Amino acid sequence: MQTLSLLQIAPTLAEFFGVRLNSRASPVEQILQFAYSHKPVPSVIVLVVIDSFDYQFYTDFADELRWIHELVKLDGLLFECETVSRHTTPAIGSILTGLKPEAHGILTNDDVGKSKIKSILEILEDEGQKTAAAIETKGAEPLWGRIGYVFAVDDREDIFEYDRLIKRHTISVLKKQDLRLAFSHLRAIDRFAHRGWDLSAAAKVTDENIRAIANAVGERKGLLLICGDHEVHLKERKVKQASHEKAPATVPLIVGCP
Repeated sequence: MQTLSLLQIAPTLAEFFGVRLNSRASPVEQILQFAYSHKPVPSVIVLVVIDSFDYQFYTDFADELRWIHELVKLDGLLFECETVSRHTTPAIGSILTGLKPEAHGILTNDDVGKSKIKSILEILEDEGQKTAAAIETKGAEPLWGRIGYVFAVDDREDIFEYDRLIKRHTISVLKKQDLRLAFSHLRAIDRFAHRGWDLSAAAKVTDENIRAIANAVGERKGLLLICGDHEVHLKERKVKQASHEKAPATVPLIVGCP
């Protein structure tokens, strides 16, 4: 299996949409060829980042993530991507810019909206191509007035409700015929990992949310990208890693035309 970097996602999107992105990371030719091989060529792409969805989680919870695995089996692509951070905010910044955290400068929540680096969402908007984001309110606020469709969801204790709202907004915005790129962020797995709750329950709900989004993408004959942002933070993993030399964490990148 080809190993990539999360830094290659934004350059791949930029190449597909024909816009310039300031990143040294190279586009993933296999993804571009996959997209171009479909007729008609997808006019809309949805990128869903699943928080704490690392490669080991993807394999360990295969039964609970049955539909996501099925997407790969049904003419999809699967890559293993090296991460760039152990934390959500800088990782998503890198996914959307193609730059390392020290280059885009979005290291903590306080940095959100302060970076002069534009994301692929903003670059496409500047070129007249509509984009959307369905994310937590603090991350959404800097995008108001900068991209076409912004859906802000307040953080809450009921993380399943939070993800349901993210899913609902993602499906809703796909009805906009001028939409070219949508970005969404699902968080149930991360919350359950931090709280020490039943991860199989979070995996099942996440799989169902992805299936619903994929169905909506399929109705638009679009392209769906699913990836994690960083490794899942589990106590038993930390103990094991402390006694071994730590290898770079990896997350799955799944590409399909549902």
